[in-house]
Amino acid sequence: MKSKQQTSSLQNNFAETIHKIGYRFSLSNVFNDFLTMAMCACTQNPLTQKSYYEDEYLQTIAPYKDSELRHEFPKAFAHLVFEMEERLQDSGRGNDVLGDFFEQNISNGRNGQFFTPPTVCEFMASIVSVDGGVEDLVQTEPLRILDPSCGSGRMLLAAHRQSKYPNEYYGIDIDRTCVKMTALNLFFNGAFNSEVMCANALSPTDFVISYRISMFPLGIFKVENKEDSLLWNMHCNSFAKQETKGKMSDKIVVDNRPFSERGKNNASQLVLF
Repeated sequence: MKSKQQTSSLQNNFAETIHKIGYRFSLSNVFNDFLTMAMCACTQNPLTQKSYYEDEYLQTIAPYKDSELRHEFPKAFAHLVFEMEERLQDSGRGNDVLGDFFEQNISNGRNGQFFTPPTVCEFMASIVSVDGGVEDLVQTEPLRILDPSCGSGRMLLAAHRQSKYPNEYYGIDIDRTCVKMTALNLFFNGAFNSEVMCANALSPTDFVISYRISMFPLGIFKVENKEDSLLWNMHCNSFAKQETKGKMSDKIVVDNRPFSERGKNNASQLVLF
């Protein structure tokens, strides 16, 4: 049985381990590299027993190859999983270990990003959830739930905890580091059949990269072509198109109709926070 002192030490180990590497290298780069390697480690090819993204992993770890600190990255991964599991039952605090670290140590130097507190996320998810007491609504198929400015994915995690149904969760953020945090958070919390896209949610055609979180096969898979991204196609289709007079091209405008009045095969199925 762990003593209180041991438990407290373990709860701080993820941050301490990342900082240990950050004393020698840039902390922002270390954190971003950790996210990349963690995502690679979550996706294993059963035939080779290596990551599908082994080359990307080796390229990311290369700057640390001559330092003993390279061995701290797998330790940080283990500490992350442990801390997320320890905090899983604390809805007031949430288990967004990555988002907490980003807020406290990274975002001050990157436009001062701060995310919605976990308690507010849980409250918002509870009042829009079909499982939250709306008796007249009977869910017969998965909902597609979108956060168009997902940050570290706290809103999506709260929605996942509130629902008993295997919904699909989608996130968009303009910051690629945030997209990686969201993808890892969804994966570790079992929110599969989901996707997180790096793009400007206000632009229907913008696309940098997307990550698909899957159960079969298990892992976080990169989507590098926007045409192959389910999220990009749904998001793009949520903007109505009007033909421009005198031109062959289409002009994309925002569709202001209620979701219930739009076509079923477009992104009207995306429930927005």
